[in-house]
Amino acid sequence: MEWLSFAGVDWLGVLLAFVASFVFGWLWYSPFALFPVWSKWGELDEEKLKNANMGAVFGQMIVGNAMGILGVAWLMAALGVSGALEGLVLGLVVGLLFRAGAHLVHNGFAQRHSGVTLIDSAHDTLALGIAGLVLGLFM
Repeated sequence: MEWLSFAGVDWLGVLLAFVASFVFGWLWYSPFALFPVWSKWGELDEEKLKNANMGAVFGQMIVGNAMGILGVAWLMAALGVSGALEGLVLGLVVGLLFRAGAHLVHNGFAQRHSGVTLIDSAHDTLALGIAGLVLGLFM
C-alpha cells in the first residue's frame, strides 16, 4: 500500500494552506459577512456565546481544519495532482463531496435551518478549494 503515505506532501504548503483556510474562515464568519445571519439561523445568541468554552470550540475547529487539509494534501500526493488549478479543483471536489455531504446528513437529521447548512457547506467547500490551490503551489 504505497499510496498510503505522506511522501510527496510539502509540509510548508500544508502550513500555508492551513493559514489561508483559517483566514478565509475568519472573513467568512466575521460580523461583516455571514456571522449575523448564520448565528440567527443557528440559534446562537449572546448568552450561548458568553458561556461557550472557546478553547474547545477553536480546538475542534483547528483539528477539523487540519484533518481536511491533510486529507487534500495526501490525496494530491497519492494521485499525482500538482499545480494551483488542479489543487483548487481537487479541494473543491473533496469539500463538496465529503464536507458538504456530511453537513447535509447531520444538519438534516438534527433539523437545523437549511441556511446554516448552506453557509457551512459553502464555507467548507471553498476553504478546501483554497487549501488545494495553496498546496498546488508547492506540490
